[in-house]
Amino acid sequence: MSAVMTGPGVPAGTVVRRCGIDEVFASPFIELIGLAPRNPVVRGLILAQTGKMPGPERDTFEQIKEWVETTCDKKSRSPNQPPVRAAEGITINVEFSETEYGRADYSVPRSGSDAFVLERSELLAFVREAIDAGDGLEEVVEKVASLIDEEAWDRCEPSLDDYGEYDYGDHDSNDSGETEIEFSKTQLRDRLLTFLRSRHPELLEELA
Repeated sequence: MSAVMTGPGVPAGTVVRRCGIDEVFASPFIELIGLAPRNPVVRGLILAQTGKMPGPERDTFEQIKEWVETTCDKKSRSPNQPPVRAAEGITINVEFSETEYGRADYSVPRSGSDAFVLERSELLAFVREAIDAGDGLEEVVEKVASLIDEEAWDRCEPSLDDYGEYDYGDHDSNDSGETEIEFSKTQLRDRLLTFLRSRHPELLEELA
């Protein structure tokens, strides 16, 4: 059933959307919801990230998407990381995950997301280096992607929430963990291209 709101200026029966699903979840997690909307681990992660759980009657991606967009708020940025205007640089959505192994022979998965900020000066350094080497846009994308791979955990501050069950088993007795990140190279390429077209078209023309 659609969320319906009424009030001044809102026609009766109108569905009022508060945000887009991509303003609440990172794209890899949205894809996961689409693949397994009824999976209890996926739904538990929705609860962990929003503080709310979609009702059992919402068991398809479209139903969950509508629920998110009509009941949830946009994910706020880290308080220690000021927003970046498009004129200054670009941001790339990064999905973080880790599995902690504890001394009590347990493991627990965690997940969260944050925006990786690429300042204008960084982007221009990569672009000019590519131009000097006779490289093109794809080489710039690959070098920026390598930077994100190497520095995302140090430069971002994702709020990691536990999801799923604690697994008690035959794990390493020492405190340890495994970490992963995911991001879209397509998004990176598109935002880099938009940045160059709008701010430095002359450099875009020089890329091989």
